[in-house]
This record gives sequence, structure tokens and C-alpha cells, in this order.
Amino acid sequence: MATDLWKGHINGILYGIQFEQVLDDSVVAWVARGVIDGRYPGDRTATLDALDQALRSEVPLNDEIETRHSEESIRTFIQRLSAALQPRTSDPRPR
Repeated sequence: MATDLWKGHINGILYGIQFEQVLDDSVVAWVARGVIDGRYPGDRTATLDALDQALRSEVPLNDEIETRHSEESIRTFIQRLSAALQPRTSDPRPR
């Protein structure tokens, strides 16, 4: 995914959370549900790819939307969102 594509994806997520006071578990769950329900561009796979690229990037993530949150807070939120979006594997069945 080209830089401008993942960055746009991340900006869409940041736009949706810019007025949240705290990026807590409820916000992570709310955004994850939004991704799964199609309220954000791209599917879960595209979002996970964008989140991964954002976390590996040294580019500031908060430079365009300029939310009230620090870069560290946003990166922590993105890590938690990525974890929340990981496909769940079912428990192995007993033999």
C-alpha cells in the first residue's frame, strides 16, 4: 500500500476519533466495529495493512488531522485497534 493510501486510511480513522477525550477500550471497540460494519473505507484486511504500515512508519501520524492526542497516544491506539481487528481463531476441538 503506497504511503498516501495508508496515510489516508489512518487520517479517516483519526478524523472519526478527533473529539474523543480519551482513547480507551470503548473507542477501540467502537472503531473496530465501524471497520467491520463498513463505516470506514476498505475492509478489515485493508485496515490492518494500513495500521501495520502506520506503526512501522516514522512519519508523524497526527500531522494532518491534528487531534488533541499525542503521537504516542495515537500509536498506542493504533496498536490496540490492530489487535482488536485481528481475526479470531476458534478454540481447537477436543479429540
